[in-house]
Amino acid sequence: MRLAPEQYELHYEDETHLETNPHLGRVWHRVGQQPTLPAAGTNRRLTVFGSVAAFGRGRVEVLQARQDSAGFARYLAALDARHAATGRDVILVLDNGPAHRSNVTQAALAARADWLEVIPLARYSPQLNPKEHEWRLLKRDHRGHLAPSPRAFVDAAVAGLQRLGGADCTIRDEVPQWWLDGHRTEPTGRPPGRPTGAKDTKPRTRRSASLPAPT
Repeated sequence: MRLAPEQYELHYEDETHLETNPHLGRVWHRVGQQPTLPAAGTNRRLTVFGSVAAFGRGRVEVLQARQDSAGFARYLAALDARHAATGRDVILVLDNGPAHRSNVTQAALAARADWLEVIPLARYSPQLNPKEHEWRLLKRDHRGHLAPSPRAFVDAAVAGLQRLGGADCTIRDEVPQWWLDGHRTEPTGRPPGRPTGAKDTKPRTRRSASLPAPT
């Protein structure tokens, strides 16, 4: 890659979770007294799929709600756009995460084999991935406070990713509206409670009240 710098890009990819509760750093405390940090509301979690390019060329970051194969597919779509813009082939370093091993992901990687080469990392070797260090910086420097709203939380995460630096940064905010509205999971549209007329495939067992044994 050093011999042909305009032909290839080396990307180290990883994903992390960002929680709305403030990130807890290392603190001193007395033995037996666990320190706590009060927080308001219910904790919510975002997932960021991202990669950093070698030689400071930039990064590709995608904020979303879940860590699954569909989320990794959104990251690959952002990587497609970067490949189309730069014209460079990409060497992608991946760990052994579940989203990278699924059949859907393997098919998506194989479909890009003409310009994308995958190098798998050994298991349990985060020290070999520079992206792990960036996640620590992001959480330490930009996640030490409570956000007033989910929208402000996402905006602060985007700003923190931008401050990580890079010559050419692609940061996509693909957080769904249901997450911004405060839902933990995507609403199904059905009214809450048990549907009218629903029947169990296995009959429920009747539980008798606990009565004292006869004497």
